[in-house]
Amino acid sequence: MKKRFKARKKRKILKFRVCLFLIVMIVTFSMVFNYLYSKTLAKINNEKILKYLVSNSFNNSLNNNYLSLNNLRNSNFLFKYSLGVELKDDIITETDDDEHNTEITSDYIEDPAPSKIIDPLIYIYNSHQTEAYDKTSLEAYNITPTVMMTSYILRERLNDLGIPSLVETGNITEILKNNNWKYGSSYKASRILLEQAIANNQSLKYFIDIHRDSVSHELSTITINNLNYAKLMFVIGSEYSSYEQNLEMAKNLRSKIDEKYPGLCRGIAVKSGKGVNGVYNQDISPKAILIEVGSQYNTIEEVNNTTVIIADILFNYIKEVENA
Repeated sequence: MKKRFKARKKRKILKFRVCLFLIVMIVTFSMVFNYLYSKTLAKINNEKILKYLVSNSFNNSLNNNYLSLNNLRNSNFLFKYSLGVELKDDIITETDDDEHNTEITSDYIEDPAPSKIIDPLIYIYNSHQTEAYDKTSLEAYNITPTVMMTSYILRERLNDLGIPSLVETGNITEILKNNNWKYGSSYKASRILLEQAIANNQSLKYFIDIHRDSVSHELSTITINNLNYAKLMFVIGSEYSSYEQNLEMAKNLRSKIDEKYPGLCRGIAVKSGKGVNGVYNQDISPKAILIEVGSQYNTIEEVNNTTVIIADILFNYIKEVENA
């Protein structure tokens, strides 16, 4: 009887020690994991990812058709716009506009590679800087990409091609807050920065406002030569006297895109009437356009591939215009 009691007692002690050992192991693992996470993963943020995009990925040959982002292939930088449209003569005339609803927004993104650009020719900006892409797969890394990422990529490609370009880094949201303006005044806010940029850089000739769409991935994506691209769309306001010159530029760019990448451009949206802006600051120059690049469902690889094409098309267009 005593032997049986002692054996039972030993088994209980053994179970207790095993349980205690497992608890200590779990607690130790948790502490080590949290420590490593705070030192490494938690420090991965928008700026570090963007720095990777605009530095490492742009070291490839300019002859490449796209910029390699293999190291980010498993990360979706899901990069607004619901159109009530009516097709007419290959131009899209809008009949309704939600002025880019703000259901998906994120924080302002700092410039990952600031540098002094001498005599810039192109000014790239985002009237709706906080238009965000889906961040589901990146929530653990605290990354919320926006259309500003597209602007930074476009700038780097253009600069690599020898077209000095700069991105507006002034915070639109702060301007809206400081003036007690609503989101609908975003173009008024971006105009302030636009005019400042012109005053500070007399060399500027081209002005590009980058946005994104909110259509499905099927409608915003095309595969060309086994490579996926985010479709793009030009938007031109028609409620100012010189809009036809801006429209002509958009038509020229679209023609060049259609020639080499048929189907990549979804069209040209001409905006006017009640419920739309109708100007989009394009009255400031006959070479001012707005481009929608992809939708919230496009990956950064797809958007990047398209941005490279936009840069190349702009390069060829500017070369023709400036040498004419």
